[in-house]
Amino acid sequence: MISFGDQTKSKQNKMKRKILLYIFLFINSINIFAQQSAIVIYKAKLNSSPGIYKSIKEKFGESMMLMAQRKDAKFNDIVKDFDFTLKFNPNESRYQWQEEMPDETVNQMDYMMAKLIGDGNAIHYCNVAENLYMQQFKDVSTGILVRETAKLKDNKWQITKETDTILGYPVIKAVQRKKVAWFTPNIPVPFGPGEARGLPGLVLKYVFANKKIIYATKIKWLKKNIKIKRPEKGILRTQEEGRAKRIKEMGKYFGN
Repeated sequence: MISFGDQTKSKQNKMKRKILLYIFLFINSINIFAQQSAIVIYKAKLNSSPGIYKSIKEKFGESMMLMAQRKDAKFNDIVKDFDFTLKFNPNESRYQWQEEMPDETVNQMDYMMAKLIGDGNAIHYCNVAENLYMQQFKDVSTGILVRETAKLKDNKWQITKETDTILGYPVIKAVQRKKVAWFTPNIPVPFGPGEARGLPGLVLKYVFANKKIIYATKIKWLKKNIKIKRPEKGILRTQEEGRAKRIKEMGKYFGN
């Protein structure tokens, strides 16, 4: 039987751990940047660990597993040369694919699909003061440029006790359904690659559905604050409106 004293002691220990975490976050964010702007270079890849393909083999058979291995290897070979760049100051950020001339020897559809691994199909913009997250991209069905908005703050993240080190920075693991993010409180901005946002520190690694991995390879601190260009072109709508439109179009496509 657990005594009242044991319960009280357990609550006190939990409170102490929480206080220590807050102190850790505070101390490490005091350097709120002697340099306040930075450029972060990210790379992207598909998870090709043996466990991924073992699961496919068990569910769909060996031929499907081999096909998945070949497809993933092809996309990883293309995307390895891509850079995805996050530029930020204390209030704004902009993440996008570092565009380059397409390799004429590569199938263009494969080239475009490889961009998706790093969330390079859109420009991702964040604004702290406005609690704003925005994607700018071409609508697949119409080819028209659109901007979809949502809140920057994302309270659905669950911060865990798991820690690691990336590029010399201590990082903490956060999870949200199929999403996993590793953020560093040493850089206390709520930015990250693609849709990874709203955490109390810069996201240095982002994993979606245990398959798509985006990870920082370099952080370049700038001596002066930089101005972040806000996407201003395209039809403006919320993410909810855009999602409803896509669901409706899918229904028409499949005859529902």
